[in-house]
Amino acid sequence: MEQNPEFSISDTPPAVELCDICKRFGSLQVLDQLSFTVAPGEHLFLIGPSGSGKSTVLRLIMTLERPDSGNVWIEGKNLYRMQRAGIEKPADERYLRSLRRHIGMVFQHFNLFDHMRVLQNVMEGPLRSLGMRREEAEKRAMDLLDRVGLASKSRAWPAELSGGQKQRVAIARALAMQPRIMLFDEITSALDPEIAAEVLKLVRELAGQFDMTMIFVTHQMRFARAMAHRILFFDSGRIIEQGPPERVLDNPQHDRTRQFLSSLLEVS
Repeated sequence: MEQNPEFSISDTPPAVELCDICKRFGSLQVLDQLSFTVAPGEHLFLIGPSGSGKSTVLRLIMTLERPDSGNVWIEGKNLYRMQRAGIEKPADERYLRSLRRHIGMVFQHFNLFDHMRVLQNVMEGPLRSLGMRREEAEKRAMDLLDRVGLASKSRAWPAELSGGQKQRVAIARALAMQPRIMLFDEITSALDPEIAAEVLKLVRELAGQFDMTMIFVTHQMRFARAMAHRILFFDSGRIIEQGPPERVLDNPQHDRTRQFLSSLLEVS
């Protein structure tokens, strides 16, 4: 498959690699022998119609779903298979945690812990998963809340925040784990356009501050044009077209891609 030239040559393994992934939900084939790689530091955008398998890809990488067949590799390690005493076997929870700690995800509907204040939400991962001392975890959390413009809300409950503020907390919470790979699943779809623009502006600023591989699922084509190194267009669980944003968005080669982009322009 075509790669962005900026990321096509590297001595290190891909940050993420999917090999012949198939995934079904009942009779519905969501992913159909899907394969692609993501280079370290790459900003990859997955676009396409609803139900085309984009969010399922993120959930597989985050181990929220398991593939029916195929393999997912994280920085050269098989995500769902492990070696024990020279024998390959299904990954256990301890092995999954060891790889998942390097992956952060920001969800469409925030997924904050409603019974915890904002500061506690951001501290929880470093305390429990990284074994960080409370003083260090609190310092990191406050620094991140300051970066997302919410230091003054550290003592607030999630119910007291607006949708945009909740998403900013969710971003800070994901960053608190110091992930090398960040996943963003339609992070503005629950927000009104003005607030969505503010959140996307924040993500662009944070991308310049943190050296991470980023994978986005979005319908925000202006955002994809500004941030993407490469775009994959999905349809029916397959990659129909891919390339740098100026090629996919301005000069799509596939009729299905053109149809999809035209439909977005009609409703925007």
